[in-house]
Amino acid sequence: MRPVALRTDRLLLDAPQWADAELVTRYCQDPLFERYLTTPWPYTRADADEFLGRFVPEAWATGAELTWAIRRSTGGAILGVISVRSTECELGFWLGAEHRGAGIMSEAASAVCEWVLDGGIPGASAVRWRAVEGNVASARVARAAGFRRIHPVEPTVPTRDGGTLPAWHAIRHPTVAADAAASWDDVLESPR
Repeated sequence: MRPVALRTDRLLLDAPQWADAELVTRYCQDPLFERYLTTPWPYTRADADEFLGRFVPEAWATGAELTWAIRRSTGGAILGVISVRSTECELGFWLGAEHRGAGIMSEAASAVCEWVLDGGIPGASAVRWRAVEGNVASARVARAAGFRRIHPVEPTVPTRDGGTLPAWHAIRHPTVAADAAASWDDVLESPR
């Protein structure tokens, strides 16, 4: 599969590039990444080079994982990354600390979900999301993007060392469920 660019009112989602390595390295050194994500820790420039130079292009080519850089415009600086693992249709994302809190990731997540569910991944009928319990920022993104919280039999997420941690799970279908926002009430405050 070849990379596909997506546009929203404020954003361009396109293929991450080698030129993004410095910012990817800096963003992924955020202590929150150690706690909540499976990115290597400590994160180095070599990790960014491996991610951008091998993982992203190979995963697009095979269709295994589709990864976009989040930018404000063509040629703009990378703000973060969003991806979907095609076999599970599972959404994952991160955003540089200075770009959080402005609705950027919710906008990007909505765009990727709509693309997936509109035939971007043939046969996809839902997009899944999960995050380590306590990752409130990620849960807020999922809620804003129309995900409904669910309670699977094994509510876990894998860790970078091969273990698992308790996790929150959610799902989004082509039509956002009427109870989607309310499904988060036990872990998130109601949006204002």
